[in-house]
Amino acid sequence: MDDIVIDKIVAELERNLPPIVRGTLIDDLTGGSIHWPTIQNRRSKGEIPEECFIRSGPTVLIVTRPFLKWFKSTLRPTREGARRYTPRSVERRIARRAAEREARTS
Repeated sequence: MDDIVIDKIVAELERNLPPIVRGTLIDDLTGGSIHWPTIQNRRSKGEIPEECFIRSGPTVLIVTRPFLKWFKSTLRPTREGARRYTPRSVERRIARRAAEREARTS
């Protein structure tokens, strides 16, 4: 079921995006779901195939078909009932406040 939704989303992007897209415009063209600085970071780490990019002078262009193939591989369904993430800093603050309350009542 979830794979069908992912397939539909990627197919919709394929239909609506031009064959090549200026990298800096990808945020706007995808409603912010693909963030250009993140793509640049992942590209520099070699996580995205080079076939997904071409240059026109200094401008980096995204070749949409291979890029969307890669992007699809990064998508996964959400898990219902997953544990909510609590950063350690929040956990420490909760513990510190509990200790402060304990110290005041003692």
